[in-house]
Amino acid sequence: MATSSKKRCVNLTEEKDEKTPVSKGTRDSESSEDEGEEGGFGSDDDSDVPELNEEIQVEFEALPPHPDDFHGIKRLLQQLFLKSKVNLSSLIDIILGQSHVGSVIKQSADQLAELDLDSDESDEDQDGDNIFGFITVINITSKKNEGCIQEIKTLLDERCSQCESASKASEFSHLLNNSSHSIGLLINERFVNIPPQLAPPLHNSLQKDVTTAAAKNSKFKFDYYLLLSKTYKDAISPEQGKKKSKGTKIAESDQLMFANAEDEYFHKESVMSFDYPVTDESDTALGGKWTFDDAEMRTFRTVMIVPASKMQHILTQIEDNLTM
Repeated sequence: MATSSKKRCVNLTEEKDEKTPVSKGTRDSESSEDEGEEGGFGSDDDSDVPELNEEIQVEFEALPPHPDDFHGIKRLLQQLFLKSKVNLSSLIDIILGQSHVGSVIKQSADQLAELDLDSDESDEDQDGDNIFGFITVINITSKKNEGCIQEIKTLLDERCSQCESASKASEFSHLLNNSSHSIGLLINERFVNIPPQLAPPLHNSLQKDVTTAAAKNSKFKFDYYLLLSKTYKDAISPEQGKKKSKGTKIAESDQLMFANAEDEYFHKESVMSFDYPVTDESDTALGGKWTFDDAEMRTFRTVMIVPASKMQHILTQIEDNLTM
């Protein structure tokens, strides 16, 4: 997967609905709503209304990162780090500089060729719009002097100090900054409507890339993986909490829900984890308030440190539970 001669194509069926960005004209939910009020979905002309629940076949390819993918990767990193002070451009340069490890998810070239693309769009814009996710791992121990890596470590140290006890914050900082351990920052980002069935082949391919790279470069031999995951919790007001004190609502409010389903299996095997809220850091659903089954959700980032020795077990769990 991490070489141009090896592409993985995955056929998936998605249901088209008003919340799913199925075309360039509906990626911004707010603008789509405005269009509906001005004659789009809200128009009296039923001929312009797209059929909901229509099944569409989407073919994805996993390809090695390429410089043309810069803006697409940046868009995905922005939804992860939000307003945090991390130099994303420098982080992307590291990702692109090790293109033999990891993949970007794109709609297949053959399927794209069948679509009517806007002739005014540049090739660079099309490349950026065609990236739906990516996965990679960066050795933050060997690259500890890189500015963007220092910023990520500072961010996580600060959030842990704010949200956890002093003893746990000290333990986390020691593990994160201990140069005797080789820690890989595993970044696994994709848009929310991309099916989780892509996870097994992507993670398996990444580990194959890491194994191949480690045979030539010891910097890809990891002791731990560090993950930053998008998570959600049920938002319950104090008044609601009192009313539901004898029920299960309070317990549910502390239950983590993962944007990427496979992250749950990493969380179960983590030796240390903590959550920090990000609801106030974004004005969009990608980082702000969500609704799920008519319940408002609070958004978090969950930080996990997972032993590399647990990776094979995690991959098996992902394969068993998320394979189509």
